[in-house]
Amino acid sequence: MSRNKKLLLVLIAVVAAIGLVGGGFAWGASSSPGKGTGVSYALQDTVLNDIESSYYKAIDPSALETDAINGMVAGLNDPYTVYLNPQDYANLNADLSSSYSGVGMAEDMENGFITTITVFKGSPAAAAGIQPGDIIVSVNGVSTAGLTLDQVVAKTQGKSGSTVTLGMYRPPTSFAATTTTTSSSSVTSSPTATASSPNLLPAEGATRDYSLTRQTISVPAVDTQMLTANGKKVAHITLSVFSQGSAAALRSAVKQAVETDKVSAIVLDLRGNGGGLLNEAVGVASIFISQGVIVTTEGLHSAEHSYQVTGGAYAQVPLYVLVDQYTASASEIVSGALQDYKRATLMGVTTFGKGLVQSIEPISNGGAVKVTTAEYLTPKGRNINKKGITPDIVVKSNPATPNVDAPLQEALKLIGG
Repeated sequence: MSRNKKLLLVLIAVVAAIGLVGGGFAWGASSSPGKGTGVSYALQDTVLNDIESSYYKAIDPSALETDAINGMVAGLNDPYTVYLNPQDYANLNADLSSSYSGVGMAEDMENGFITTITVFKGSPAAAAGIQPGDIIVSVNGVSTAGLTLDQVVAKTQGKSGSTVTLGMYRPPTSFAATTTTTSSSSVTSSPTATASSPNLLPAEGATRDYSLTRQTISVPAVDTQMLTANGKKVAHITLSVFSQGSAAALRSAVKQAVETDKVSAIVLDLRGNGGGLLNEAVGVASIFISQGVIVTTEGLHSAEHSYQVTGGAYAQVPLYVLVDQYTASASEIVSGALQDYKRATLMGVTTFGKGLVQSIEPISNGGAVKVTTAEYLTPKGRNINKKGITPDIVVKSNPATPNVDAPLQEALKLIGG
C-alpha cells in the first residue's frame, strides 16, 4: 500500500473497540532479513519450533502470533502504536464512520481507571443516567481490573438489541476534583495500559449496576444550541468527534448560524473530543481561518508536510472555543491553530497533550497496524505533545455545582459585554 493511500489519523483511543485475539501464526518471510534492517527472524522461528515440539501442553499458534506481534509493538513503548486484528480493524473503521452498536459513551484511561468522558445524547447510557467521570469497574459482572481500555470498550459493544450490564463507580466530589485538575503531562491514555483494581477507589463513592440494551449509535458529530448573552444571539456548537464528514457538518451549522440566524458570536465546544481524522481537523480549522498553515507534520520516514487552509472561511464572526483535559489530538490541532492566529479565545483548562500522528497500514490477514509515524506542530511551531494547550482564559468547573457550566457561562459573559 503506497504511503499516500494510508489512512492518516490523529487519534486518542477513546472510541476504538480493540480486542486482542490473534489469527493464524505465520512468520512468513521470518527467516529472511527484515526490510532494510539486516535483521533475521530465524531465532523466533527456532523458539516457536522448540515450543511446538517440546511444550507439555497443546498450544494455540494463533495466540502466540498475537503475543509476538504485541511484543514487537510494546517494545516501542508507544501506547498509540498497536496491532489491530481483523475484528479490531473493523471496529475502528466503524467508530470513525460515526456509527456502531453499543451503549453510547466514550471512555479513556484516566489515572489508571477506565473513565467515561462523553455520554452521547439519546443513547442508552444517557437514558440510564451515566455521567462523564463515572468509572467502569465491571462488565457483565467481570471486573475490569487488569484489562486494557480497548478490551473494555470492545466488551461494551455488541449486537444491537443485546444487553450488557455495566458496574459504574461514581467518585465523590473530592476525587473528581483531583482527576479533572491532573496536568496533561501526567494523564495516562494508553491502549496497552491496564485498569487498576476497583479496590483502590475511595470507599465514599457509589457503585451501581446498569443494565443497558445496546443499539445502533450514530454519534452526533455536531449539536447546536441557540443561546443569548445580554440580548445577543449566540450559537453554542458542540463538535463531538472528528470522523468522516464532521467538518462538512460543522460548516453547515456555522453557515446556518452566521447567514440565517445572524448570531453575534459562536462558542465552539471541543470538551471531551478525543480527536479523529487529520483531514477533518484541517477542514474544521479552515471554517474559521482564511489563510495560512493549519498544522505541520514530520517524522523519520515521513517528509515534512504543511496542511494549508482549504478556503471558504467565516473569518469575521467572533469565536470562543471551550477545551478541557479530554480535548485531544485533532481537537488540539484545531485549538492550536485558532490560538496561534489569535482567531479565537480559548477557555477552560489545559488540554490533553497528544501531538502525534498515526497511520493505519492494513495487513494480509485483514487486520492492520496502527503506527505513530509523525509528530505535529502548530502554525507557530509549537510541539504540544505531553504539554497540552493552555487556554487564554482558565476556567474550571466546580464539581460541587455540576449543573453550572462555568466555562460556557464565562464565554457568554464575555460575549454579552
